[in-house]
Amino acid sequence: MSFFGELQRRNVVRVGLAYIVSCWLLAQIAEFAFENFGAPDWVLKTFIVVLLLGLPIALLFAWAFELTPEGIKLEKDVDRSQSITSRTGRRLDYLILAGVALVVVVFVADYLLTSDDGVARTEAGEAAVPVTTTSAPEKSIAVLPFVAMSASSDDEFFADGLSEELLNVLTKINELKVVGRTSSFYYKGRNEDLRTIGEALGVAHILEGSVRRAGNQLRVTAQLIKADDGFHLWSETYERSDGNTFAIQDEISSNVASALQAQILGKTMQPPEFMGESSVEAQNIYLIAQAAMAQRTLGDIRRARDLYAQASVLDPDNPAYFAGYAYALAIQYWNYRDIPADEAIKEAGTAIETALGLREPDADVLAIAGLVEELRALSLDEAAAKARALDNYRRAIDKDADNILARQWLASIYLDLNEPQRARDNFEKVVELDPLNTLALTGLANSLFALGLHDQARQHLFKIQSLFPESSMAHRYLGTIEYEVGRVDKSSYWRDIAAELTPSPQEIMLSMFNYVAFGWADEALEVAEKYRQSSDGIDVSRLVQARLDMDLGMLSEEAQSVFEQTGDADFAALSAWADAIAGRCGDAVTTLERQYPSLKGEVIEYLDGADLINAMLLAHCYAKEGGDKESDRLLTALMDSDLLSDSAIEANPPRRLIRVAAHAVAGDVSSALTALESIDIDNSMIIISQIRLPVDQLPVFEALRDEHAFQQYASRERYRIAAQARMLASGETREEIKAEVEAAGFVLGR
Repeated sequence: MSFFGELQRRNVVRVGLAYIVSCWLLAQIAEFAFENFGAPDWVLKTFIVVLLLGLPIALLFAWAFELTPEGIKLEKDVDRSQSITSRTGRRLDYLILAGVALVVVVFVADYLLTSDDGVARTEAGEAAVPVTTTSAPEKSIAVLPFVAMSASSDDEFFADGLSEELLNVLTKINELKVVGRTSSFYYKGRNEDLRTIGEALGVAHILEGSVRRAGNQLRVTAQLIKADDGFHLWSETYERSDGNTFAIQDEISSNVASALQAQILGKTMQPPEFMGESSVEAQNIYLIAQAAMAQRTLGDIRRARDLYAQASVLDPDNPAYFAGYAYALAIQYWNYRDIPADEAIKEAGTAIETALGLREPDADVLAIAGLVEELRALSLDEAAAKARALDNYRRAIDKDADNILARQWLASIYLDLNEPQRARDNFEKVVELDPLNTLALTGLANSLFALGLHDQARQHLFKIQSLFPESSMAHRYLGTIEYEVGRVDKSSYWRDIAAELTPSPQEIMLSMFNYVAFGWADEALEVAEKYRQSSDGIDVSRLVQARLDMDLGMLSEEAQSVFEQTGDADFAALSAWADAIAGRCGDAVTTLERQYPSLKGEVIEYLDGADLINAMLLAHCYAKEGGDKESDRLLTALMDSDLLSDSAIEANPPRRLIRVAAHAVAGDVSSALTALESIDIDNSMIIISQIRLPVDQLPVFEALRDEHAFQQYASRERYRIAAQARMLASGETREEIKAEVEAAGFVLGR
């Protein structure tokens, strides 16, 4: 008999196959067990080596021995006529088939648990992340949050800090596209298929890892994976003794970045020099602050502001830390009106000037300098500050065309300047760089709305609130869009959720004034109490009661008082409306000129679209005070501006009513009525001023009050307000919204 035939007769081949299948299954079990018990890597490696060493031993044993009814004997001592090797071979065949079947089951289960035909798996009630179909650039990567394998908050803190530091290091590699932090951290705590994540984020590679602690040993595992097929390109484990956590993060992130650059770009990178313990600690505090800023909640922004301040104390020569402090202050005021405007401007201005003076500013510092200038423009109505902001954003993009901060804020300023297509182009660029950036996604929706693509904007926001049900941004903008198309009930629904998610004075104020518009005193006063709690004791209940009672003197006085405490321009405008309706136009002029100094020129250099109606009130009050020349000048400047151009009105139907007001203030009743006829009364904006009164009670329409067409319009507006109040109270509004969201293919997040 040939040697191969003898191997078959003695079942050596079968024993070898059975041993290999059994070892593979044992290795899978061992990997799972050792990982969950926190065993060091060498334990699993040693176990596998022992299994491999056992293979030749098993083969030699199968060759030399034979299983008989009397037990195991040397093969040479067995009478071949009495041999049962054929029966033993069949049993081994069954064992091999069972083992192979089990291997197949493991593979199939793993596939089903990590994918679902390319659609992201989510928890019940969550929306799947949209998947892109374009091919990802080969030199691209997403850094997923490293997983802390223990329940210790210290380990999670370390894992998040390491992920932040890796992002920070990798973004400095010019040839590598690194997905932004917001998008990468969206997947924290989510068990989703890596192929789907790669498609959603538009990257070819994914870096993931874990942090595990065993006694005083810290073990970090990092692995680079091809997103399209899940193939592991590289992996490494770093074991360190407990010590300076920040220094360990810095060392490991540098080593990983060097290895990834070699794998993806085929280049080696010299690891950066160790910065010294205080600088490393400052850098990691800064990265944690950046992570908090990305959450965009008021609490996170306050925390980030304090962390930036700590970092600047530890390392006062780094401009990024001072710029970060200015950034947090600007957003704290801009989004939440949580601090007085003059305080935000002063502190942010000082911090950014320090940052600019330390060294040649990088793109991030320039972008934040632009934001601080925009804060000045917003609070002080400075056209020159708006121009400086625009210049800073453009300089930042010249330094780094992919700078996310500069791109998204440049896009926002284009919206203010009535250039929605430029805004859309820049927001789309940010979304390309950071696909799940909520600020860019909501900004893109705003630019779509400004382009007249209202349904597209609304559906875009439906998607965002479905993806990010705990973020107030999409809810806030949905509230704004519905308000501008005349659905105050839908606006109230979305704004109530925004105020619940982010109980800041700004969100709560918007919710409160919707109830004022409906005349719901109990609800408005209840929300006024929430405003007091969120604003460190600023009481607006008397203001709300004065508006409900139409006590105009008290309303003006209270609005001025709240404005002086908060710097919020809406309260100054409310005071001016109360004065004008009460016949005190001189006081209204004083307030409005102080608030909008740019309206004094022959050309309107800058004015937010939401303030157009206040500009009309100023023109009206000029005329009432005998300043016909000033009134005509202002009206001409407004009508000649891009804000009331035909294209702007086509894209922003609410401005049709502003144009009616302009003609009415000018005394051109015929033109005002012609403009009124062009408005779809059932789909137009209602409650267009801060005082939340119907149009026939607003002084800017005084010249039209006796006109039948205007009376019909006002009557229809009152009917719509009453009908919407009933729908909101009955729950009909929510059901309508739910049906719209589901018809668009999404779920109602709250």
